[in-house]
Amino acid sequence: MSRGREFPARTVEAEDVRLRRVDPHYTKTLVRLLAAHALAEKLTALGYERALETVTNGSLRPVIEKHLAEERHHAALVYRALRDIGVTQEEADRSMIPALKAPSFEAPLRFARSVAGELDLLMASLSLDMTGLLMVGVNYKDSSYAPHARAAERILDEEAEHELFAVGELASAVERFGPQAVAAALRQWLAAAANFFGPPGSGFGYDCKRFGLKARDNGELTELYLSMLERRLDKVGLTMPRLTPGYPHALA
Repeated sequence: MSRGREFPARTVEAEDVRLRRVDPHYTKTLVRLLAAHALAEKLTALGYERALETVTNGSLRPVIEKHLAEERHHAALVYRALRDIGVTQEEADRSMIPALKAPSFEAPLRFARSVAGELDLLMASLSLDMTGLLMVGVNYKDSSYAPHARAAERILDEEAEHELFAVGELASAVERFGPQAVAAALRQWLAAAANFFGPPGSGFGYDCKRFGLKARDNGELTELYLSMLERRLDKVGLTMPRLTPGYPHALA
């Protein structure tokens, strides 16, 4: 058990929450976390659904259809975890209405509402699949809430392929569209992607770590994502755009 963590990995089950065997604030924090995760997966699925209509490269259609089916499955897994503790999908989504205005939801909302074309799809994949893989792999796979940890394992098995697609397509996009076009597209998405993890040092983040629902602070995950992305960009000859240091990040 990590220092300051009240619940070890996978020690709380749905029955413990339903029967109120855990601190009510644990339950409140868990519901908020699961609702945010479920909605992010749902918005990503909507983005892939939109991509089927806007991406004209027919060779990408099988990949988009596969990712769409998987993102729908991921959202269903997390909504099921909510349902098992008495929270419906509608209730969970309604609770997230204020959060949709936060910078952390900018990238998922952009993907769901306005992705248009192959470069947008690539940037959405770099922004959401890479960040999602870090969030699930680093924070959720060892969650104290066992159903979320088990869902994370299943998601990780599929999300790894999504990230491989994004990394592979990056080099291909530079060859086909040119480095300037890819760099311009990256500048449109990077700040939103960096903000996906949320503000560092928040009270909610502290509660998530204290209850063992998350392992790392948002700021740590943001730094990890940006360092990974910079290495991938360097391999294809692209320079990482500069961001302002504070949350919410913007282009410097």
